[in-house]
Amino acid sequence: MAGVLVPPAQGRGRDLLFTPTGLEVVERIRSTFSDWRQGIANSRRRLGSSLTVGTTEFTLPFLARVWERVEPELMAREVELKVVHVRTRDFRQRLDSNQVNLLCGGLAAPVGDGLLAPEYDFLEWHREGLALLTNLSVRELPARRVGVERLRNLPLVIPSRGVIADFVERWYSPDFRTHLQVVAEIDDIYYGLALLRSELTRGCMLCARSIGEVAVAGRLPGGEGFRLVEFADDFDPMLQLVSGVIARKGERDTYDALHPLNVLWEAFREEAASARPLPL
Repeated sequence: MAGVLVPPAQGRGRDLLFTPTGLEVVERIRSTFSDWRQGIANSRRRLGSSLTVGTTEFTLPFLARVWERVEPELMAREVELKVVHVRTRDFRQRLDSNQVNLLCGGLAAPVGDGLLAPEYDFLEWHREGLALLTNLSVRELPARRVGVERLRNLPLVIPSRGVIADFVERWYSPDFRTHLQVVAEIDDIYYGLALLRSELTRGCMLCARSIGEVAVAGRLPGGEGFRLVEFADDFDPMLQLVSGVIARKGERDTYDALHPLNVLWEAFREEAASARPLPL
């Protein structure tokens, strides 16, 4: 077999070893197939036969509600919807590499009206602040509101990356771990809930206020028995978690109004304007 070497000492049933030439051929084949699949995906996107939408776990219900508005029309046109789980830290990479058409998620943004993510098209649907979800007793943490200095001295559970980490970096610098008492770093809220619930860690987890309320109400796994502590208004800058839909800048303008990307975008706009409560 060209490009492979079978060592005599290995015998039958042993793995074949590729020579450097064989490895180069394999790598080129992989690259070719990857480019071919990406080309097909790009063609289907331009033709409007498929849509790929990335969501975080907590924006998935909003996509489901919006999809109800357009499903009959797009299903009649045999448009395929693909939904992928994307963490906020991967938003830019997923969009810039054309892996998704739209993203549903949140950004840390200053309080007030301002241009958000100017390098992308952004459609806002909700704003809220952060809160602390804690298993500390009232005796351990009697304050109802925590300010920028008090937060430095609390045992904190913080996501290692993502939109919540963006808040902390902007308040305490990218080197925030040297300014805060971080007792645990997590990858998702469910691990944080389990960690606090187990009592292995006594502390406060930073989260979106609405998610904290749902956890306190016992509507998230492992969320019972916690309480919510508000943030004071002395953080600089004052930030909010702004949820919305993100698309590549100007891409929608290259398609007509009936293209599935524009149909779904307009459905998001209508739902955001309806002022219906967020599905959590």
